[in-house]
Amino acid sequence: MSKSIHLPGLNGLRAIAALSVLWGHLFQGIFGEWNVAGGGWTLPAVYDGVTLFFVISGFLITYLLLNEQRKSQTVSIGKFYMRRILRIWPIYFLYLVIALTVTGSWHEEGLWYYLVFTANIPFIMSVGILPIAHYWSISVEEQYYLFWPWLVRLTRGRGRRLLWLALGLCCGWLAMKYGLYLTCGTTLVYRFFAATRFDCMMLGVMGAILFYHRQPLFMRVLGNRWLGLVCLLAVGFSVPWAGYVPAPLRPQVLALLSLGAIMGQVVGHPVINLENRIMDSIGKVSYGIYVIHPLMIYLLSALWRSWNPDLPGAISNILIYCGVTLAAYAVAWVSYQYFERPFLKLKNSFAVVQSSSSMKD
Repeated sequence: MSKSIHLPGLNGLRAIAALSVLWGHLFQGIFGEWNVAGGGWTLPAVYDGVTLFFVISGFLITYLLLNEQRKSQTVSIGKFYMRRILRIWPIYFLYLVIALTVTGSWHEEGLWYYLVFTANIPFIMSVGILPIAHYWSISVEEQYYLFWPWLVRLTRGRGRRLLWLALGLCCGWLAMKYGLYLTCGTTLVYRFFAATRFDCMMLGVMGAILFYHRQPLFMRVLGNRWLGLVCLLAVGFSVPWAGYVPAPLRPQVLALLSLGAIMGQVVGHPVINLENRIMDSIGKVSYGIYVIHPLMIYLLSALWRSWNPDLPGAISNILIYCGVTLAAYAVAWVSYQYFERPFLKLKNSFAVVQSSSSMKD
């Protein structure tokens, strides 16, 4: 068996993304009942964490596909989709059934969007089913998988051709989005292009192509350990500044910073090394954390309200954040070990190129 591909620090970045979304939803009070610290304010951290996930996905999927193309002289589309199905679908549908049963949301309209991975449609219309509304980002990734492996295969992984293709897709998507914003404002069509962030994924794709071919200027600039530190800190502590970036530009700014943070880790010798046991452990179950965290918030908020402890606000909030974070990690870990692992082992039987970054990809 060929040696597994290992890109250091990616699990650590996944951990940052998952915790960013989790804590952001806690801050917002995602169910409108647990109003932790200000309720419905659109916290940048939620969307910044999702952007980081998108860039990581574009980067790693492309890097693995390029290695598969080199090894086998082609990309097996069937095996690619089997890997994606076995990784994403089991916990996706298990959580959907449990969450809708626990919250009594089976009667909500539009459930079929979530069954066919088009949850970004109700999301942009603000009519999503609350315990599974966050599935919009998973739907965007599934839609990305529909076309990108085909394009890698059709171009035969040729770096320059693939790079220009990704750049064209990124620029075309941005042109449509900003053109709609300037001419029509925040219409539903604009919101579709804004939420369906293929442009962010394409930035990760372009980074993977340049990294795979070890393009000297790219490696020298984005591989700089100090620039990587700046990008990592900017992504990890986006709340103080991201809200000042105009909303249409925010995803692209965060995507560029996310790519810088990725390169700062994978090139080697980062100032802050995310390749450690704690971050790796959280990152390995980050998909599970992302999927199940709304239900953890829902259940623990109900428990907290029924208990109603007479504690100072600061102490109460600290307990809330710690309790939900630990519960989400614990449930995701149990799911990973005892439910997902059989599917992951089966997934690896369809892998042409093994990745040791995690069993997620």
